[in-house]
Amino acid sequence: MSQEPLDCVACGACCFGGHDRYIQLFPEDLGRGLPAHAVVALEGETYMRMEAGHCAQLMPLPGGGLACAVYAARPTACRAFREGSFECGRSRHHRLAQADAIRLPLVAIVEVLQPGTPANFPDVPSEDPFAA
Repeated sequence: MSQEPLDCVACGACCFGGHDRYIQLFPEDLGRGLPAHAVVALEGETYMRMEAGHCAQLMPLPGGGLACAVYAARPTACRAFREGSFECGRSRHHRLAQADAIRLPLVAIVEVLQPGTPANFPDVPSEDPFAA
């Protein structure tokens, strides 16, 4: 049984967490040049800022990929995360659907929302289907 190769840019699940303390920063991380808007201090500790359930530095790419806006300065926790590792598998299992929702290209959203497009909306009877 073969598995398709993992592609971090086509995934991004590891950047999702259920709380604001998902990615804690160490002193060496603060010296890497992370922008001030990327971090948050909570009760005396520093973390990557989270937004909508994921690291705020996770950015959608044209074509549907995801990338880290501060990849060169990414924190130790992110540097230690390895593609295909046990932790990678857990992230994919628990958070891949959330990452998929961000990767959904805007074109697909526009197609769904286009009113009156026969390919997207079935014919709706003009009479009231609940009338007796």
